[in-house]
Amino acid sequence: MATSVQHSQKVVPMMRLSESLRTVTNADGGVVLDLRKGKIFRLNPTGATIFELLVRGCEQEQIIADIANRCGIATEVASRDVRDFLGVLASNDLLCDPPAR
Repeated sequence: MATSVQHSQKVVPMMRLSESLRTVTNADGGVVLDLRKGKIFRLNPTGATIFELLVRGCEQEQIIADIANRCGIATEVASRDVRDFLGVLASNDLLCDPPAR
C-alpha cells in the first residue's frame, strides 16, 4: 500500500522521481536530463528548489512550506505553484508511482 499525505481534504500520493533522470542545479536554476526519452528540461531557481526537495524525499506539504518560507509568499500561493510544477513533471513522465510498501 502506498504512503500518502493529507492535503486540503484530498489524499495526495507520495511523489517519486523517475530513476532515469540526471540533474544539475545551482542558484540560477537547473537542468534535468531524462535518459529514457532523451529530453532535457530547464528549471528556474524555484523549480530547481522544488526538484531538489523531491530528490531529498520531501513530502508535498514540506515542499509547499519551504517554498512559501523561501519566497515570502502565502501558503495558498505556494501550494498552487508547487501543484502546478508537479503536474508538469507528471505530464512529462518525470514522476513515478510511489513504491509499494
